[in-house]
Amino acid sequence: MKTTVFAAGLLALSTVAAAAQSAPPEMGAPQPTPTCAEALPQIQSLIDQAGQAGLDTTDATAHVAEAETARGANDENGCIRSLVLAQNDVLAKAQAAAPEAGGAPAAPPTAN
Repeated sequence: MKTTVFAAGLLALSTVAAAAQSAPPEMGAPQPTPTCAEALPQIQSLIDQAGQAGLDTTDATAHVAEAETARGANDENGCIRSLVLAQNDVLAKAQAAAPEAGGAPAAPPTAN
């Protein structure tokens, strides 16, 4: 149940983020991409939340390690690329764990 709630929340957040990226011109210019240093703690927090919700975060954690290595080598693009891979991995696993769109979450099992 915890995973389902996390996944549903994460899907709602990703929908809002996608809408924010395609805002109409009257809403102003899109926000600049965060730097590696700004994005790293945010992605790490996302991974921590996913892990607490029961999702497998092994691949995402490996991508964060790659991002930290790239950051140490002053490779901003490599760092951001690895963080995007980590985020995408968590989103994909959350989507797979979420109930099908439009369906109600499964009821918890009852004791007989």
